[in-house]
Amino acid sequence: MSRASATINGYDLAYSLQGDRDRPVVVLSHPLATSMGVWAYQLPLLAHRFLVLQYDLRGHGRSTAPGDSYTFKELASDVAALLEFLQISRAAFVGLSIGGMIGQMFALQHPDKLSGLVLCSTASRTEPQAKATIEERINRVRAEGLESQVRSTLERWFTPRFIEQAPATMKWVADLILATTADGYIGCGRALQGLDLTDALSEIRVKTLIIPGEYDLGFPEKISRDIQQKIPNSELVLLKGAAHLGNVEQPHLFNEILMDFLGRIPN
Repeated sequence: MSRASATINGYDLAYSLQGDRDRPVVVLSHPLATSMGVWAYQLPLLAHRFLVLQYDLRGHGRSTAPGDSYTFKELASDVAALLEFLQISRAAFVGLSIGGMIGQMFALQHPDKLSGLVLCSTASRTEPQAKATIEERINRVRAEGLESQVRSTLERWFTPRFIEQAPATMKWVADLILATTADGYIGCGRALQGLDLTDALSEIRVKTLIIPGEYDLGFPEKISRDIQQKIPNSELVLLKGAAHLGNVEQPHLFNEILMDFLGRIPN
C-alpha cells in the first residue's frame, strides 16, 4: 500500500492506493471524525479485485484543514481533483455518513467520473432540528475539543451490545475521533448544516446501492428508502445487526453486500 499526499485545492490531502493499477478503481470516503483507517475491514477483499483509493477528509487523519467552514461542493471537488492528479478517469465511489453525502454531490457534479455509487448510513438533507444539534456539537468542540464527542459518538455509531462486547474496537474508533482536528470537525459540520440534495437526486443516473444499518437511530432506514425512491437506478440492502458504522460492526455482511454490487457494475 502506498501512502502519500497531494496538494489539492490549496491544502495537503492524504491518500493511499492499494491493489493492482490495471484494475477498476474504488474510492472510499469515510465518516466524520474518523480517517481512511476506518475502512481496514474492507481493504483485504477490495484490494484483491480492485485498485482501492482511500483519502482523509479535510482536517481528518493526515490531511490538513483549510479553515473551518466547508461545503459539499468543495468536498466533492477534492475527490475530483485527486482523481485528476492520479490520472484516474473513472471510479466507483463508496461513502459512509458524510462520505455518502459527498458521494451524492460528486455524482451530481462529476457524473462522467463515476462508474457506480454506494451510499452507506447517510442522508440527503439536514433538517432544522439536526442543524441545531450540529451547532451544539460544534460549540462543544470549540470549547472542549474532540474529547467532548467521544462517548456520545460511540453510543450513536454502535449498538449497546457491540459496545459492551468490543472494548478494543471502541478504543480504536475513539482514537480515530481524537485524531481529528477541531477545524476539520467544525468545517465538515458546516457542510452538514448546508446539506440539501434531496430534490436533485433524480438527476443521478449511475447505478447506485444504498446500505442503511438496521439499528441506525441517527440515519434510520426510512431516510435511505426515501433516497432510493429518488435515484432511478438504485437498490437498497438493509445491513442487519448494525447501527451507524456498519462496516465496523458487521464487516463480513457489509463486505459481501458491497462486493456483490461492485461485481455487477460496468467499469
